[in-house]
Amino acid sequence: MKKKASIDKFQLLTDKLLSLMEQGVKPWEKPWHSAGYGNAITGHQYQGTNPLLAAIDCLIHDYSSPLFIGFAQAKEQGWQIRKGSKATWLLWGGTACKEVTNEDTGETEKRYFNSFRWLNVFNLDCVDDSESDRKIADVIQAQGLVNTNAEPRLEDAEALIAAQNAVVKFGGNMACYSSSADKIQMPRYEDFTGAEAYYATFIHELSHWTGHPSRLDRKLGNQFGSQAYAYEELIAELSAAFVCNEIGMSSELENHASYLDNWLQVLKSDKRAFIKAAGQAQKAAGLLLTNAEMKAEPVPAAA
Repeated sequence: MKKKASIDKFQLLTDKLLSLMEQGVKPWEKPWHSAGYGNAITGHQYQGTNPLLAAIDCLIHDYSSPLFIGFAQAKEQGWQIRKGSKATWLLWGGTACKEVTNEDTGETEKRYFNSFRWLNVFNLDCVDDSESDRKIADVIQAQGLVNTNAEPRLEDAEALIAAQNAVVKFGGNMACYSSSADKIQMPRYEDFTGAEAYYATFIHELSHWTGHPSRLDRKLGNQFGSQAYAYEELIAELSAAFVCNEIGMSSELENHASYLDNWLQVLKSDKRAFIKAAGQAQKAAGLLLTNAEMKAEPVPAAA
């Protein structure tokens, strides 16, 4: 019997992203974190990059529910996965440790590495409960999904910004970060159309700020229009989305150029680019949130 070819999950994810972004849709701007993406049975809320991966499939397939379930879990409920349904692939893992013997000294040392695996789940829209006494509607009601229309907590945004102790100059009509001067340039608060636009832009620039050699040491100062420049912009965009979702506000920027075309080129040239950028973005967001003593979830790094 011929062995079935394995699915390249990174390529599958990249193809989905390209499909959305070519339509002008950036899935990380959706309220994927606060919308309660998680397991329908256990109530576990997805963390790290997984809420975003779940949101991408909800956008692609127009799912109405943010809840997912494993094949075995569905079977336990007496439910069936509808024929032709597509699985959603999530990343599970973290940091693992193994002991390695140094060939020169003979000493044993511990080495840490990122370990993860892909797991598939199905959205509740893919599930048929007609032959079971337990109904999907009852499960959804029991979950008590988080209200995504809560007012933005601007005091939290102010506290987060102040906690970074970054050097900031206000004025002008440009928002940017100079890695050589280690300084952020921000227009005045009054120059923005609203509070969320101001804070999202500020957090985006702070995300660039985390890349300084004294912090996370990413490659900054890239030539405008280059793939390296677009890649760093993608990191900052995702980092701002992670942070803004954590404090309950939109991450949509104002007075900021669109890099969709550049990001498309990056994704087309490297199928692992998005996961790698998301990993770097999670580190940036984690630093900003940790400085402000807020919650930050780890994300597995791409192998």
